[in-house]
Amino acid sequence: MCPKIHLPLFAAFMFTSAIALAKTPLTNEKISALLSSPSRPAEDIARDVPRQPEKILAFSGVGEGQHILDFFAGDGWYSELFSKAVGEKGKVYAQNDEVIWRFAEKGLNKRTANNRLSNLVHFDNMPIVQMTIPNNSLDLVFTALNYHDLFFTHSQQNGKEVILRDDIVDYKAALKTIKDAMRDDGKFVIIDHAAHPGSGYEAANNLHRIDPAIVKFQMQEAGFKLIEEAFYLRNPHDELSKLVFDPSVRGKTDRFVYKFTKQ
Repeated sequence: MCPKIHLPLFAAFMFTSAIALAKTPLTNEKISALLSSPSRPAEDIARDVPRQPEKILAFSGVGEGQHILDFFAGDGWYSELFSKAVGEKGKVYAQNDEVIWRFAEKGLNKRTANNRLSNLVHFDNMPIVQMTIPNNSLDLVFTALNYHDLFFTHSQQNGKEVILRDDIVDYKAALKTIKDAMRDDGKFVIIDHAAHPGSGYEAANNLHRIDPAIVKFQMQEAGFKLIEEAFYLRNPHDELSKLVFDPSVRGKTDRFVYKFTKQ
């Protein structure tokens, strides 16, 4: 006697399986092929050694068909890699608020000119809380070297203090907006320059760094759980006291790499 097959259920199972398969993390071979692609800008490739994207992409779990938010994306160095990784069926949102956009506009516009990255959606000069991303849709949230900019309010230029924001970003509202947009099984990866313990928000202004304990506390407070840490970018020889753009430490700072999920 032949077993009965319930076609609607079988079709639903096959459809769900196909989606899951499509979003499977890229293999090391595919990541290597992506990074060695002749379409990558030469200036991007020049930054591979200090940034180690082959390890970071593997750590992130990026896969074809995923929807990804790269917030405080800057000039889109990682946004481009994610765009190529997720393919035509995926989508990447690149967000920069009014402060980051001042420094990123030229580079990101050049990178995406003539619809070069057709699956990339711009949120230019836009606060995180104003992004329009469907709830429960993001497979991955990512930010590299810019989480501290939530607290970047002023800088010194030619010996004068320049006010960039009247106050820090409302990080609680920002993280809630991001969390609402994430799938229940989504991942949230944060990379940033480490600052001395107890240095507070001033490290963001003076050094462009942040105490890792602040990040852990704020993420836990927002309903996230730290599930994994990578040590590819740690540097015990970094004294944590120099501006990250100082030639003696640029590209060699002590950087933490955290992966969170929803609690």
